[in-house]
Amino acid sequence: MLERRSALAGTKEIASSRVRLGEVRGFTLTQVAALDDPVLSDIRAVLGDLPQHPFCGEKDGRRIFHTAPHQFWIVGPEADDIGRRLEGMAIVTGLSHSRTRIFVEGPAAPDVLAKVIEIDLHEAVFGPGMFAMTGLHHTPILLHRVTASRFEIYAMRTFAANAWDWLADAALEFV
Repeated sequence: MLERRSALAGTKEIASSRVRLGEVRGFTLTQVAALDDPVLSDIRAVLGDLPQHPFCGEKDGRRIFHTAPHQFWIVGPEADDIGRRLEGMAIVTGLSHSRTRIFVEGPAAPDVLAKVIEIDLHEAVFGPGMFAMTGLHHTPILLHRVTASRFEIYAMRTFAANAWDWLADAALEFV
């Protein structure tokens, strides 16, 4: 079996008292799509209550993003079998190898992201638990505000190095 290799394998974490940038490794990302309401009910039977956009749900060590009508991203631990459990009842697509997960955290994290992402990151508007499908310098991403001072970005693997460079540059004044 092929070994999973990070698109950011050669990068080093950036850290200061104001901001930290790094990569989250060791996760699975599974996209699940239901063609109709009965299939959505089958998915609920496995996952439980499903979150409504723009909030991320969490259950059994998994994060669930409602990314489109009848479509979800499920982020779980590295050996998660949720995709196998949902096969046959929904359209299941493994995305683990196609996405890089970058974190930006610390008191300056919203300021760093505001330089490269064109959405209002004020906590009253984009609070903990919320996410958005947006862009980072013409690169499509999913941005998740995990806590008041921690954000995670899911970027396509092919654009991960570019996203990292933009974030690292935006963080320079805080390092």
